[in-house]
Amino acid sequence: MTSPECMSNSDRATDYDTVADGYDCRYALHAYAGMERQLARFVDGARPGGVLEIGCGTGHWLALLAAGAPRIAGIDPSARMLARAKAAAPSAVVIRAAAERLPWRDAAFDRVICINAAHHFGDRRRAIAESGRVLRPGGGVLIAGREPPSDEERWWVYEYFEETRAIDRARYATAEALRREMTEAGLVRCETFEMDRIDAAIPAAGALASGVVDRRYTSQLSALSDESFARGVERIRAAAAAARARSEELMLHAHIRYEATVGWRPGPPGVTP
Repeated sequence: MTSPECMSNSDRATDYDTVADGYDCRYALHAYAGMERQLARFVDGARPGGVLEIGCGTGHWLALLAAGAPRIAGIDPSARMLARAKAAAPSAVVIRAAAERLPWRDAAFDRVICINAAHHFGDRRRAIAESGRVLRPGGGVLIAGREPPSDEERWWVYEYFEETRAIDRARYATAEALRREMTEAGLVRCETFEMDRIDAAIPAAGALASGVVDRRYTSQLSALSDESFARGVERIRAAAAAARARSEELMLHAHIRYEATVGWRPGPPGVTP
């Protein structure tokens, strides 16, 4: 969902044109049912302005929202991601653009959503200000993502690919920072709540064979050098071999919490500034 012009200084460029074809495997692996419920609740009543998704990627969330919103739109810097998004959500308007420069007039939407993409913004404050600018009075913006990972957070990506935890600590914003930046942008009633939680364990052998352990699976792996990625794969293979020698099966664990931070543009719905 990003290009070099939209990267934070602490991030490493991920070429999403090259990972677009395998990106949706994450949705086959995890249901994200909590995100679906919370998004449906958030966009309920988004009329007539509709919904804009920033960093829409392959259009997974646009397709889910298409039935309930009269007007949906998405932006992403990756042309190949947008091609897949248009196929997934034909009724959506999709535009190649950056979060910091939204190509719409003021007060164009009732809801703005950003799902697991804010850590790619080159200028997060400007992107949040742009989100507020295109909101109609009474409209809301929702940013979903994760807190910077602690030492205790367990995820196989962090365990076997040693640089990824530090990458995420540098690029993920805390919920407190997001609320502060929304307030600075003029949004009100800013709050954070749990949106979803993944507690899963998958067999390492299956993950290696099915493409889960793949550069396209998640941006943490896409950000690694070829050498770093190869070292991580070898760690998994070695651990799997050691487990087999003990007549055991290596499992790859994921315990991940997703949060949503929401802010609202002041004013009654449907009243133009």
